[in-house]
Amino acid sequence: MKTRYSKFRFAQSWPVLAAVLTACAPTAKVPVATTPAPPATPASPAPPDYRAQAESFLTQYTAEYVRRYTEASEAEWTSNTHIVPGDTTNAGRTARANERMAAFAGSAENIARLRELLGHKDQLTPLQVKQLETALYNAANSPQTVAPLVKRRIKAEAAQTEKLYGFTYTYAGKPVTTNDLDALLRTETNPQKRQQIWEASKAIGPTLKPGLLTLRDLRNQTVQALGYPDFFSYQASDYGLSREEMMALVRKLNDELRPLYRELHTYARYELAKRYHVKQVPDYLPAQWLPNRWGQDWGSMVTVKGINLDAAISKKGQEWPVKQAERFYQSLLCRLLSTRKAAFTHCPPRLPTRRITTPRPGTSTSTTTCAA
Repeated sequence: MKTRYSKFRFAQSWPVLAAVLTACAPTAKVPVATTPAPPATPASPAPPDYRAQAESFLTQYTAEYVRRYTEASEAEWTSNTHIVPGDTTNAGRTARANERMAAFAGSAENIARLRELLGHKDQLTPLQVKQLETALYNAANSPQTVAPLVKRRIKAEAAQTEKLYGFTYTYAGKPVTTNDLDALLRTETNPQKRQQIWEASKAIGPTLKPGLLTLRDLRNQTVQALGYPDFFSYQASDYGLSREEMMALVRKLNDELRPLYRELHTYARYELAKRYHVKQVPDYLPAQWLPNRWGQDWGSMVTVKGINLDAAISKKGQEWPVKQAERFYQSLLCRLLSTRKAAFTHCPPRLPTRRITTPRPGTSTSTTTCAA
C-alpha cells in the first residue's frame, strides 16, 4: 500500500506542476498591425490685419509728409516774398525742396502700398480710406514713375513764380506795386485813367504766357502717368466728379445764377456809369470799370454810411486780424499756429483733410481745410 500510495501521489502532482510552470513562463509577444498617426496639421496663418497695417502706414506717412511739406512751404514763402533780380538762389532752393517733397509723395513704393491697402477698403475704416485716397491723389501730381518729367514741371513752376512775383509793374512811367494798382482801381473815377491802370495790371501777361503753355503740357503729362486724361480731370476728381460732370455742374450753376447776375450787372452798369460820368450806359460791364483787377471783389462799389471797417479794425492793432484767423482754425479743431510749420501740421492727427494747395502762378492764396 505504501508503494502504491507514493506512486499515486507523485503521479497526480506532475500534471499540476507542469501547469504551474507553463503559466509562469514568459509569453511571446505577437506583432500587431498598427495604422500610423496622421501628421499634425500646421496651424493656418492669421489673416492680414489691413486696418492695423493702414494705421501704421498712415502714421509714418504723415510724419514724413509734414516734414517735407513744411520745408517746401518755407522755401515757397521765401521765393514769393524775397525777390532779388538776377538771383536764382531762391528758385533753386524752392525747386530742390519741391523735388524732395515730390520724391516722397509720389514714390513708387508709396503708390504700390496705397493701392494695395485701398484694395481692401471693406476692411478699413471710412477715415482710413479717405486718408489713403488723399495720399494717392497727392501722388498723382508727382509720380516718380516719371521722375524726370516731374522735375521739369517743378522747375517750370519755380520759374513762373519768379517771373510772377519779380515782375515790375509801371503806371504813368513809374514803378508801382500791385497794392498801388488795387488802390487806384478802387478810387479812380476817370474812365481813361482806369483803362490805363487796368492795362498796367495785365502787363505781366506776355511775360507769363510762354511758361504757362509749357506748364500746362507738363501738368497734363504728369498726371497721365497715374491714369488721368489731363490735369483738369485730375483736379475735378478731388471733388468726386469727372471732367464732364464738373463742366455740367458749372453750366448748371451759371444757368441758375443768371437771373441774379443779370440784375446785378444791370445795377453795376448804371451805378458805375454815374460814378465815372459816362452818359451812354454800355450794354456790357467793362472789366476796367470794376474796382478789382480780377473782378471778384465789388465791395468798394457800395458805401454804407456810419460803417467803416478799416477804421474799426485799425484800432485793434495789426495782430488782431491774424489772431482772429487763428481762432477760425481753432474752431476747426486745429491747434494754435504759433510756430513756423505748415498749417497741415496743426490739424488733429487722423482727421480727414482736403488737399492743401500752395501758391502757384496766377493764384494768391493757400488753402488748408481740416474736417471737424
